[in-house]
Amino acid sequence: MRSGTSLLDRALGVLLVGPLLAVFAMPVRGAAEPPDGWITFAGNPQHTGVSSAAAQPFEVIRWSTPVDLAPPSGDILIHYGSPLVTPANTVIIPVKTGASGGYEVQARSGKDGSLIWSETSHYILPPHNWTPSYSPTLALNTRLYFPGAGGTVYFRDTVDASGPAPSGQLAFFGESNYAANPASFDSTVFINTPLTADTAGNIYVGFRTATW
Repeated sequence: MRSGTSLLDRALGVLLVGPLLAVFAMPVRGAAEPPDGWITFAGNPQHTGVSSAAAQPFEVIRWSTPVDLAPPSGDILIHYGSPLVTPANTVIIPVKTGASGGYEVQARSGKDGSLIWSETSHYILPPHNWTPSYSPTLALNTRLYFPGAGGTVYFRDTVDASGPAPSGQLAFFGESNYAANPASFDSTVFINTPLTADTAGNIYVGFRTATW
């Protein structure tokens, strides 16, 4: 993963106008294209929104599950995150859990909607006048990445199986820098875009910084 402490210094000291981009460069695990799946927001790194698998008829709802456990009354000014689907037909759903924020990621069986696992994120929304999208991504269909607080990103492997799984937390400015002062990062650095993975397994994410 690439890191840059000079970016860290700027992030904590100034309000930046406009989006920034962090790249989490992960090792290439093979040259073959990943099998079919819906791995990211709009389906692929190019965000074409076109699936290689044909949809089933829309006349029947086979199962449903809420994506917001505390929806507001009146107008709902929220961009909900995109569900993901693995080649093994596991549906990964970002779920808003609180009235003003709070998120978890759920993995459910595509066959019947039964819960396989869930994991909570300590993600904090950036300053906003409408709620931006909280969207995880799958890299090479084998590792799930989802946003955390302070510009960090969580990951989880073996996404189709229940029980304990290899997992961790990444920071584009260095995990040791985040561990040294997480409260400062949490209050000033905010992921503000869906995560996107390319075919080599690299992760792209936009972020902003703010001082209060």
